[in-house]
This record gives sequence, C-alpha cells and structure tokens, in this order.
Amino acid sequence: MTTLSPEIERLARLVAAQTGKTAEEVIREAIEAQARIAGVEIDEPPAASRTVDLARVREITRSVASRPLRDTRTPKEILDKAWGQA
Repeated sequence: MTTLSPEIERLARLVAAQTGKTAEEVIREAIEAQARIAGVEIDEPPAASRTVDLARVREITRSVASRPLRDTRTPKEILDKAWGQA
C-alpha cells in the first residue's frame, strides 16, 4: 500500500471535517468516483447493508431549514414556472 503524503492527508481531514465523514471514507469515495469515471467496475454492498447516519441527516436538515428563504414566489408560482405556465 502507498503511504499518503502529508498534503493528501491534510486535504482528506479537511473534507472529512466539513462532511462529517472519516478521512478514510473521503479517500475511498474519491477513489471510487475516479474508478467509475475510468470505467472500472466496483462491487457495491447491497442496499440493505448500507447504514444511514440519522444524526447526520438531522444535522443537515436543521442546517437547511435554518437558512433564509430567498425565493419569494408562492408555491403556485414556482410550480407554474416549472411546468411552463408562467
């Protein structure tokens, strides 16, 4: 296995701190993304074995809900525009 440079470790830790993941998860996900781009087939765990971090989901939900509403249109106006009726 390769020893990571201090800069790679630093970046992985920064991303991990921002995303609530571990540095290992960040590195694995980045490598998997590059593998997919390169056409490398990746064995993924079955959906049932994936875990959901409910605390993280709640944290994200609170963060999004606490942000100010920037779109002042009514829900009807938004839907009309989305369906090309505006």
